Amino acid sequence: MNGEHIEISVPEEGELERIDRFLTRSLEMDLSRSLIQRLIREERIVVNGAVVKPNHRLHTDDIVAISFPEPETLDLEPQNIPLDILYQDGDLAVINKPAGLVVHPGPGNSDGTLVNALLYHLKDLSSIGGVERPGIVHRLDKDTAGVMVIAKTDRAHRALSEAFAGRTVTKRYVALATGKPPREHCIIDSPIGRHPRYRHKMCIRDDGREAVTELFLKKVYHTHSGVFSLFDVLIHTGRTHQIRVHLSSAGLPVVGDPIYSRKWEKHRVPYLLLASVLLEFEHPATGKRVRFEIEPPEHITEFIKRLEKAAP
Repeated sequence: MNGEHIEISVPEEGELERIDRFLTRSLEMDLSRSLIQRLIREERIVVNGAVVKPNHRLHTDDIVAISFPEPETLDLEPQNIPLDILYQDGDLAVINKPAGLVVHPGPGNSDGTLVNALLYHLKDLSSIGGVERPGIVHRLDKDTAGVMVIAKTDRAHRALSEAFAGRTVTKRYVALATGKPPREHCIIDSPIGRHPRYRHKMCIRDDGREAVTELFLKKVYHTHSGVFSLFDVLIHTGRTHQIRVHLSSAGLPVVGDPIYSRKWEKHRVPYLLLASVLLEFEHPATGKRVRFEIEPPEHITEFIKRLEKAAP
């Protein structure tokens, strides 16, 4: 986004929210709050054409315009960021990305990313993703934890990219949502595209791209504060925010989702209660099917314990 100009229309849930806080939680680019505050002070962020302060309170339908500075040359440094490497060989590595870690550098995130950690822990990374995304074949949102495959060679990168595009990769997530579905198993296949008004969001739209999400209900929790559902989720496509959009459209927003859940702060969770727990694909060198599976991260299991204790 460096050197570009974007505009965001403030939705209802942004009413009276501080502009720096609203942009921190809303933008897909995972900008830090300190960077947003700096851009505001530099008058690169304006509201309805007017200069504001970082503590400015927004109103529904305000137009927030952001003008990013021209790109600087990135000199990525290897950083000793703890990294849970599940498996590696000469062609690829499989890692368990923690929630809260940005995958690749961008505006305000030239360091402290998964890429910086990969440069430190892995000897070789593919170059197809460019200087900013070495080894990165696919991504997870900043606040989504879980299994990712990393390419060490360009040959492996091409093969893995083709596997994702050809939908031969099995991707399973676990998600905890508010509400209860009408059935234990369902498929949501509504197309997804950019929201026509709120450009930081995705939405269901007839002219969107094909998106297929399969839900398997594992357990329902009835508590004094509401009803919650734990799902196994298979995604057969890979659209931006796919699980979050589809669950929200079904009246089952992911707990802790700051974009698609109106009551995301109510439950006091540090991250989205959504994680990639399984990847299965054909190894690019051996041709054998390989499978990597993990347990849900602690912030999800701890919330489940809270629900079990709160059950009447």
